[in-house]
Amino acid sequence: MHAQIHSCSGGANPVDQRLFIGVYPAGLVYADRLREVGGDYARLAFLPYDTLDLQLSADCPAELRQAVSAHADRMRAKRGQAFQVSTCGQTVILGKA
Repeated sequence: MHAQIHSCSGGANPVDQRLFIGVYPAGLVYADRLREVGGDYARLAFLPYDTLDLQLSADCPAELRQAVSAHADRMRAKRGQAFQVSTCGQTVILGKA
């Protein structure tokens, strides 16, 4: 299964260029484009759609932690709304645990 990609790479901010956000069937995966683990970007955090409880990795760099938390806060503000999780239009209701 492939993830839909939401990337913050458009900004001039170095943090925005590092932060990768993958839209997966169960939640958002935040990763660091500058670090690799097992041939993939190093995972920073996971935000499950059902609970919207951010799970930060212990090794999440401080300079990315704030950006990840801010994005997760914006997603939490959408609680109860439909969120598209696939390119064919499938949606989930955010915060529906």
